[in-house]
Amino acid sequence: MEIHDIRDEDGRAFAFEVENTFLGRHGACRVVQRLPRARVVRSQGRFAWSNRDDFCEFVLDGVTFVVEEPFGDNSRYWIGPMPPRYVPQIATVRDAFARAGFRGWFGRNAG
Repeated sequence: MEIHDIRDEDGRAFAFEVENTFLGRHGACRVVQRLPRARVVRSQGRFAWSNRDDFCEFVLDGVTFVVEEPFGDNSRYWIGPMPPRYVPQIATVRDAFARAGFRGWFGRNAG
């Protein structure tokens, strides 16, 4: 899965974006649910149509993160801590999304 880092003024990745074409909102929440020590606080219902841009909220090691689709109609999901700032836990979250990948039409990992 292609990761687009968002860096602070010191060059540290404090958040990132992932393409959502094949991931979907529920897929993004599934990646979060598989994180050791992560607790999902809020997610979109299975068959719900949500107007919320921030559709998944979770806590990892005491830090609150969100997964959001800016403007409710974007090609990428933004994932980062709230409030936005550098936290070391971002590396764990980023790695989970990088490993998740997308199995293409023929079973190959496209990410």
